[in-house]
Amino acid sequence: MSQYEQGDLFAAPAKPAQAMLLQDLTQMQALLQRWTERRWLRALDAQLPQTLHQLAAEPNALVWLLTALLCHQYGRGHSCILLQDLLDDPDGLLSLPPQNQFLQRFSDRPSQLLTGMVMADYRQALQGSSWLSSDAGPAPLVLSDNRLYLRRLYQAEQLVKQQISQRVAALLPLADDVAGQLNRLFPATAQTEPDWQKLACAMALQRRFAIITGGPGTGKTTTVVKLLALLQQGAAGKLQIKLAAPTGKAAVRLTESISGALSRLPAELTAAIPTEVSTLHRLLGALPNRRSFKHHSDNPLQLDVLVVDEASMVDLEMMAALLSALPAKAQLILLGDKDQLSSVEAGSVLGDLCRGADLGGYSADTLALLTPYSELPLAKWQGSGTVLNQATVMLRHSHRFDSKSGIGQLAAAVNAGDSNAPALFSRFDDITLLAGNTPLALKATVLAGYRQYLQLMQQPNTEREQWAGAVLGSYSQFQLLCALRSGDWGVEGLNLQIGQWLSSAGLIDARQHWYAGRPVMMQRNNYSLGLMNGDIGITLQDPDTNQLRVVFQLSDGTLKWVLPSRLAEVETAFAITVHKSQGSEFTHCCLVLPPDNSPILSRELLYTGITRAKQHFTLLCANPALLQQAIARRVARSSGL
Repeated sequence: MSQYEQGDLFAAPAKPAQAMLLQDLTQMQALLQRWTERRWLRALDAQLPQTLHQLAAEPNALVWLLTALLCHQYGRGHSCILLQDLLDDPDGLLSLPPQNQFLQRFSDRPSQLLTGMVMADYRQALQGSSWLSSDAGPAPLVLSDNRLYLRRLYQAEQLVKQQISQRVAALLPLADDVAGQLNRLFPATAQTEPDWQKLACAMALQRRFAIITGGPGTGKTTTVVKLLALLQQGAAGKLQIKLAAPTGKAAVRLTESISGALSRLPAELTAAIPTEVSTLHRLLGALPNRRSFKHHSDNPLQLDVLVVDEASMVDLEMMAALLSALPAKAQLILLGDKDQLSSVEAGSVLGDLCRGADLGGYSADTLALLTPYSELPLAKWQGSGTVLNQATVMLRHSHRFDSKSGIGQLAAAVNAGDSNAPALFSRFDDITLLAGNTPLALKATVLAGYRQYLQLMQQPNTEREQWAGAVLGSYSQFQLLCALRSGDWGVEGLNLQIGQWLSSAGLIDARQHWYAGRPVMMQRNNYSLGLMNGDIGITLQDPDTNQLRVVFQLSDGTLKWVLPSRLAEVETAFAITVHKSQGSEFTHCCLVLPPDNSPILSRELLYTGITRAKQHFTLLCANPALLQQAIARRVARSSGL
């Protein structure tokens, strides 16, 4: 049963007069309560105007409504409300489905209540409110260019804008032999497209801020390693270079990728390039139980170059904190796939910054900077792009997926919104679509996927670290991904079901909360243990103590053994959300879609799930029509970047 069909809670109230509802606080409070009971709003959304009213009385009920909607949008990852969106599609702000016969029951939908409203009505209500920041002083809300913000998000967005604008504007001098160095690192080959890896280096060498974006296997890490070698060669002294990623898992992957890329370069070029990767929280010095960090504008980081991988996962406030802590003369290089899901928290920073990168959009001045380093003409990529396009290079050729790869073809088709994408499943061996009896198909897939690491776990090697590392490596061969957190087809329901299946098969003994073989994912940063949100560990019977321990692989590749009693903020990880899988790769990845439609099913979610797979991707979809709907649905977060 969907959230729109749950009994008497949803009975339409007597129709209030629109004017009275938007002027009477008692009726507005009742409206927000009804929307909360229907799960159109979160309890927090309805509570925010109540709390603000206690701090500063606000008599305008329309301001209450706008504040609750703004909080709701923040919870969905938006940085602000575009008031024009509220005029164009009021119901869309609550993720309500298009008008249908069922929704006609409700006379208090946003589209009903706000009929006839114009932009001036919203602006007048807000500008008369003590909740809106003004020259007289700061307040919780900010109105800028018909965008309504929570002040904290507005300040973060302004800082990001200001810092990046300053960095993009500054051009750096190049070393005399940079063309020769680039040619040695990127030998000319027969090609029909420009060497974008080489051009990304040429771009970033001349900027204090640069973005290198591209899909999986396009060589982002290889490119940045060569870039760092060039930066070290051209520096008067040894540069202080730092590498960072948003999560522990992403940091481990970058460590592995950097090490692999370095092994393919001459030793004299790699000696001064670091391989240690930190999480952003560790880099900035996160303070326990506080939103602030040790490093900020008054205590900046000590570095010359910072590389941030998986930048699509970096939310707006984290990007603001990072830029604030960066020394003015340091170079910042962002790596990431602009088409992946945006961060869990508010903002879609990388996607916003990379808008238009597909077309190049380079000015004549930018092409003049790049042309000396290209064997092929670049006129095709000239255009009237943004200032940010002048600091962005998109890598386009995947070295992981060739024309015979169904994963690569499927990811590209989904990303392009191709309605014929589902037909690819019948043409390639490395992608599988399971429909029909989905519970039976899911059980078979899960048992086959997790059997290997669970059997390996039951055969401990005489060397403790080697055995534990092998189990962790074997676990990463398969991962089940979910679109949802709650419900039978979400993470919570499927982790329970999978535990029962594996227990019935004799692969685990899940009678206790903690048991050998239980995979867990950190849900919060634990600074005392050095574990970060998103880190995955496996519960093992420690051969040294014969007690259960949870083993994590840290970003430097070492293993950490932790007593289960010390891990309060963890969840079982047989199934994880697609969001939580970002920054990870698995040999075989299975994505489960729920049988009912949901606003969370989108092109970006499918693309991200598909590209977590290295060798095989399985999609389990009870209702194939939902696949078409998800491909057609794009996520567009509201922001002012």
